[in-house]
Amino acid sequence: MQIHQASNPVELVLHAENKEGLSTLYNRAIEEAKEAPAILVFVHDDVHLCDYWWGDRLREGVEAFDVIGLAGNTRRVEGQPAWAFVDDRFTWDEKRFLSGAVGHGSSFPCAVSNFGPAPQPCKLLDGLLLAADSERLVQAGVRFDEQFQFHFYDMDFCRQAEAKGLRMGTWPLSVVHESGGAFGTPTWREGYRRYLNKYDEQRDQNTQEKSVQSQTPVHQHHNPDLLKLMPANARRVVEIGCSSGALAREYKKLNPSVHYTGIEIEPSYAELAREHCDRVLDMNIEAVTADLLATELAADCWVFGDVLEHLYDPWQLLSKIREASAPGACIVACIPNAQHWSVQARLSIGDFRYEDSGLFDRTHIRWFTLTTMLELFTQAGLTVEAGVPRVFNEPQRERFLPVIHAMAAAAGKDPEVAVQDALPLQYVFRAIVG
Repeated sequence: MQIHQASNPVELVLHAENKEGLSTLYNRAIEEAKEAPAILVFVHDDVHLCDYWWGDRLREGVEAFDVIGLAGNTRRVEGQPAWAFVDDRFTWDEKRFLSGAVGHGSSFPCAVSNFGPAPQPCKLLDGLLLAADSERLVQAGVRFDEQFQFHFYDMDFCRQAEAKGLRMGTWPLSVVHESGGAFGTPTWREGYRRYLNKYDEQRDQNTQEKSVQSQTPVHQHHNPDLLKLMPANARRVVEIGCSSGALAREYKKLNPSVHYTGIEIEPSYAELAREHCDRVLDMNIEAVTADLLATELAADCWVFGDVLEHLYDPWQLLSKIREASAPGACIVACIPNAQHWSVQARLSIGDFRYEDSGLFDRTHIRWFTLTTMLELFTQAGLTVEAGVPRVFNEPQRERFLPVIHAMAAAAGKDPEVAVQDALPLQYVFRAIVG
């Protein structure tokens, strides 16, 4: 904050060792501002303000809206658990409803999540940074509900502000947030229960499933190539997207003393996995904090079996795991190949239609080729030490390989490499923390 003092005169009120809830502290600031009106900035203590002129940006924002934030949603749906998610499985809302941008991580350059265009009027704002003119809050009688001490205080505040006629919106500001929140923890779920009770809402699964697609179908088989690349003597393994627990079942046959944690976003799948894992958490791994990665989820081996392509920001997650892990820890991953001959063939005729599973799985968010898979690990600071292409018997591909050969030659690239890279359906890698 000191480097900003010259351009942004500010009164800093820091509660580093605070035992009270954020709602209590924020309400105290609103009351104190009755005597000395100000633009109040409610911000977490792990947020870096990277714009030297952030004071001017906030003043401009508060002139355009009554309450501003960095990221938000232009709509609100029944049972929504956060500004960005539409259900408690942490399914992202459609891109067209989201607004704003936030940097993430504790190092620079950082990963940046660009949710959508800003500024934009919103119904919900992310509570990591909220700003408002104190006089408008006092005049409207808007306060933070102190039953929401940390979780859901922002959701509730936005609903109160909307009910009192205040205008809310996102505003562009260069900011980096170190943590990703604590979605899915017991205290978070208790806050969610209180929030639903206050507004007499239920988790309307039928409504939610009209907006989003369900997860990839559960399966009982394991990936033998993934199993082979897992270290044989790992003490602690964490598998993301453990489905039914089939991989845990097979790995524990080889290493019975391992402590195996499964993380599964779909609660019904998590129940199945508990038969084979020592512990299963039904949570969104992208919301995990750095502290949790370094303590409760510390592991020798992290496993992502066809999962990274389902994540909003796999680059950031792998970087966080690398920062939290001891040297020698590894990440084992299976990733579908977007350069597969069948994808190229279907693209050539415009047949890009989503399916329930496979390369065109409707729940895929990211797409990778061999080149960009390797970049994914390198950019996260990991070293790939082993890799296996998964090539299956697909006789029909022979008709298309000469065409792929010709396209690569026309593009000025090695046609033999292009053909080889079009064969694997998936790749399996082991990457090491240095």
